[in-house]
Amino acid sequence: MKAKIRVYGKSQSRTALGIINAYLKLYPDSTLSDLQQAFPKSLNPKSFTDNIIVPEKETRGQEKLFFEKEDELIVLKNGKRLAMVEAWRKEDFDAICEHAKQYGIIVADMEETKPFEKGSYELEYLDGFIPSGEILPIVSETDKKGKSKFGWLWWLLLLLLLLLILLFCWKKCCCGDKCVAPAEVTAPAISATNPMDNIKGTLDSLTNNIIYDIGDTISVKLPDGKDWRIGNNSTEYKLFNILNSGNVETDKTKGWVTLDRLSFETGKANLTPESEKQLKNIAMLMNLFPKSQIKVGGYTDNTGTDEVNMKLSTERARVTAEKLIASGIDAGRVTYEGYGSQHPVCPPNDTDFCRAANRRIDVRVSL
Repeated sequence: MKAKIRVYGKSQSRTALGIINAYLKLYPDSTLSDLQQAFPKSLNPKSFTDNIIVPEKETRGQEKLFFEKEDELIVLKNGKRLAMVEAWRKEDFDAICEHAKQYGIIVADMEETKPFEKGSYELEYLDGFIPSGEILPIVSETDKKGKSKFGWLWWLLLLLLLLLILLFCWKKCCCGDKCVAPAEVTAPAISATNPMDNIKGTLDSLTNNIIYDIGDTISVKLPDGKDWRIGNNSTEYKLFNILNSGNVETDKTKGWVTLDRLSFETGKANLTPESEKQLKNIAMLMNLFPKSQIKVGGYTDNTGTDEVNMKLSTERARVTAEKLIASGIDAGRVTYEGYGSQHPVCPPNDTDFCRAANRRIDVRVSL
């Protein structure tokens, strides 16, 4: 079927939610039964629920398994409110993306994801499709050629906006005749009071790992002149800021950054397939700064013995370092070390989320 809607999402789970809402745009008279048939349980077999989509009232007692916020609920034409399963593994997410194509729904590649002003997904209508009940702006033939009769007005407004921005910047940067250069953009500051305040994400009930919120997608200019679209809270953006500014922390106990899209099989040092993309991103970034070096640190929670934890953390750090080397970084620029349960970001180790935060791979770059 020819695509009618393209879905952009911040994450796998948010994109899956966008797919269901795109389906409702295409088939607005759908009932709960129609949705459950269109998107069967087999698309997410390990969700521990009878259906992917259920009435909101049936989520009582297991709210954490579903999208439960007011703006996350699926609302039918008759006003009935539904909730959708929130946790999506990579293979299940790929399955629903492929499944959605038969309804005229395609999913934008995560690299194409654009900044979100609000919400967690966006729908783009393709080839003149207009959802029932919605009215899109009328574009005249001259508008299509870029010669709208109101074009001059838009240019005037744009010019005024530019002047206001310049005036604002001048006032921010200057005081009398003494001007100071604006500060360079740096990665978000780390909380000095509670490091857990800086961990943005949710616990995946299936894997017991944290699904980190990497923020809105932004574009940064790389040293080779290319534009790179990455999350403004992602590991890649933080490392880029450090290397690009040259503001490298000299204290070796500081400057560590957690890899936010890297995970291992439970109790093992086997990387999950979706982890490789982030390591390739980091290898690409390191090679744009050829004098840079990177150290990999492995960490565990406190549930095992010190001996087991040290062995597992070292093995995971080694596997990560070897994958970076295989992705193109010279072996002489990469070192690794396991620290077991030392240096937890959540010292209490008393909740699943806290322990998941402590089970991590951190990296530290230097020049």
